[in-house]
Amino acid sequence: MALTRHQSVHTYVSSSGGQLYYFDVVVDAQGLVSVKNIRGPLGLIADAYTTLPQTVTDDIKVATELVSLIQLETEADSGTVSFTGQTSRPVTIAGGVLNNTNYRVAFTSPDGTVLWAENLTPTGFDATAASAYGTPLVPKVVAYSVLVKTAQTSDLSGVLSIADTDAGVKTVTFTTPLTTTNYRVLLEPLGCFDAHVSVKTKTGFTITLGHVPPVGTSVSVGYDVFV
Repeated sequence: MALTRHQSVHTYVSSSGGQLYYFDVVVDAQGLVSVKNIRGPLGLIADAYTTLPQTVTDDIKVATELVSLIQLETEADSGTVSFTGQTSRPVTIAGGVLNNTNYRVAFTSPDGTVLWAENLTPTGFDATAASAYGTPLVPKVVAYSVLVKTAQTSDLSGVLSIADTDAGVKTVTFTTPLTTTNYRVLLEPLGCFDAHVSVKTKTGFTITLGHVPPVGTSVSVGYDVFV
């Protein structure tokens, strides 16, 4: 049997005015990225860019860029992790597979529950859910893929940790100041929360969260800067 990937579909949700909008970012066999099946509160939206709220249009643009970055990644490890009522489960990566923590973890849950990776090390991470997931009688088995970049996506990139003591705001400072503020910052929150750039200067930029992490906790936000 000759097996060929036809397309990959990444489904996102955006909100505006208390309403949810779903859309698919599709990657075809040649690596071309497109947006399809935009759904609003009343169903499928045919004339998307003239009827969508501006915030949703902006989210579609960001999601398209994120998927384009994902195309520059390859799978270094994969497996499954079982939840039986926990909010976090440790995952071990075999020694020698990775030599740093510059990787991303993608999860596929059986019911669409959003999970994210915390406490990344070269030999493992914690798979985390927002609340207790699964039960001893009905465990939830989640598939994961450890993704590493196959190409440099920008000259300035990294992961910023924002703790509760930062009050939801933290600044990235460039090692060498830029000559312009006309640059673009692409953020990838490592979890289910809002993060945006609130200030840009030649020496750096400020990331502001939509919430303050609970006492004693922190969240991570990946960023890429394009000049």
